[in-house]
Amino acid sequence: MRTSRITMRVLAALALWAGFGVVAAQPPTVEKVLEVKPRQPGVNVTTPAPDQVARYRLDPIPNPKTPGQNMGYVVRDGDGRPVRQLVSHDGKGYNVVAFYLNGQEAYREFYPPSPSEPYQFRWLGANGGKWGVDRDRDGKIDEWLVISPEEVSQELLAAVLTGDAKRLDALLATEESLKGHGLQPAELARIKEKTAGAAKRLADAAQKLQLSPEARWVHLELGVPNTTPQDAFGGKDDLVVHRNGTVLIEDKGKTHFLQTGELVQVGRSWKVVEGPSVGPGVVSADGGPSNGAGPVVTDGIRELVNQLDQIDKSAPNPPVQPALGEYYGRRAAVLEQIVQKLDPTQQADWTRLLIDSLSAATEGGAAESASHKRFQQWNHQLSKLGPQNPLFAYSSFRLLVAENGMALAGAKTGPELQKVQDAWRLNLENFVKAHPTADDAGEAVLRLGMANEFLGKDGEPKAKEWYTTLTTTYKSHPHAAKAAGAVRRLDSEGKALELSGTTLQGQPFSAASLGGKAVAVYYWASWSTTLADDARKLRDLEKTFGPKGLAVVTVCLDDDAKAAVQAVQSAQLPGVVLHAPGGLDRSPLAAGYGIMVVPHILLTGKDGKVTNRNAQIATLEDELRRLLP
Repeated sequence: MRTSRITMRVLAALALWAGFGVVAAQPPTVEKVLEVKPRQPGVNVTTPAPDQVARYRLDPIPNPKTPGQNMGYVVRDGDGRPVRQLVSHDGKGYNVVAFYLNGQEAYREFYPPSPSEPYQFRWLGANGGKWGVDRDRDGKIDEWLVISPEEVSQELLAAVLTGDAKRLDALLATEESLKGHGLQPAELARIKEKTAGAAKRLADAAQKLQLSPEARWVHLELGVPNTTPQDAFGGKDDLVVHRNGTVLIEDKGKTHFLQTGELVQVGRSWKVVEGPSVGPGVVSADGGPSNGAGPVVTDGIRELVNQLDQIDKSAPNPPVQPALGEYYGRRAAVLEQIVQKLDPTQQADWTRLLIDSLSAATEGGAAESASHKRFQQWNHQLSKLGPQNPLFAYSSFRLLVAENGMALAGAKTGPELQKVQDAWRLNLENFVKAHPTADDAGEAVLRLGMANEFLGKDGEPKAKEWYTTLTTTYKSHPHAAKAAGAVRRLDSEGKALELSGTTLQGQPFSAASLGGKAVAVYYWASWSTTLADDARKLRDLEKTFGPKGLAVVTVCLDDDAKAAVQAVQSAQLPGVVLHAPGGLDRSPLAAGYGIMVVPHILLTGKDGKVTNRNAQIATLEDELRRLLP
């Protein structure tokens, strides 16, 4: 009976739009469409005043499959901007309801025709990026497919305010959601044990806080995430965890703190492990990893944290210079004040946040800028903590990277660029010697491998040495597998091509199936500026040399398969297209041959052996004429 009542409530709530009937036969009125409100609370969308509605119009959306019929309607304001959109996939009722804010889509609801499919709700644009599913169709989110840590903390606060255990359940890590990681049974058991107590922690937090309905979320502070690479535990994906986060809450002029507990990343969603607790965090004083509490927020820095939150809301979009550098400069100025107001035992995580902002502001500015000078001063101050202090190492590496970025931007001639590259390699080597156990030492080793490989044949022996160091001394580094692949690539000429994976259509593929053909393997990503031109050249080469025995295989290193499909269609890439999740950083297809940048081309002869491990699109035709006369 309960299921029946829920269904009736849902149908009643949807009657405003589902009751329009057959789409083509009975179009709705503007007024009727504007009566449709977001099912989920707190969504900011355009809501016209009554005296403005007369200027609005209803435009049909033609059905491309059935000429003469419509599949939906768009309500537009007096300036022609969309306000609401209704779309039907079955011609019976509206399955998609889209809401707009200032002409941009801000929220979407999806109601599949099949009763076995869940409702879906997406927050877009200025409303954020959450994407939730309602499996039992009762109007409440059962699981978040996409949600950021900030949005998780907002949902946690909402659950505390309402005492809504189901709202908390939608956030929790479950055994089902963690299957994709391939975690060991002991780790799964640990997480399961912690989530079992989440409901009680929610009730305890609500009881202790006693917040009013006017309480509002102000800010979330997180420390540096803890990452365990997939090959360290035999998993399918890296395990990325925030040990805790501190939520700053304002309620009737008073400040309260809520701890998120452990958060784990699952795909594009962050999941709650422990559930919320009350009080400010406690931070390690040695500059190393915090004990799990995250950055501390005290009453003395509350106003500064509010300022920081306001600055974050005004982050430049698009994130381009010089606005981006100025934004980080403003952020760093406030973070400096926060660090100075805190007790030394509370400064570590805030200092890391300060270093991050100083680094971004420095890299985006000119040499000897105010941010650069402040960064140098802070690094000098941190050096007094000792050469092995984690905070000093953290700062030193980011200063080194930022200064290299500035130097590259200022290099105008070949000799100047060579000087910058020589200094970069030397500085990286000095960092590894000075901070061999630092968290960033493995990253420095990886960059040394790349920097030496960039020198060409003369630098390759040194590059292989550094890549090998990463796979041995720093084997827990996320890119250790890619470094091993880079060594394999540098030694690949004259050896059989080893490439297998899954196509965009989900079919298994192996280069061994192309026996007797020369193969051009083109690694790419949708954001590559040369993709369109390269695709055109590859099509021409396939047309010319395909009959002579050329096979083209392209490897997409986008993380998102949908983006890959769109890019393939737009660029008209030829041949077989392989894809695996993870992108350039984490895709096993990138790790196989240690692909560091795109585009990259491998070329084989008809015997299946690699003839050129670094072919260039500009000279590929000449090479193919020699291979396939």
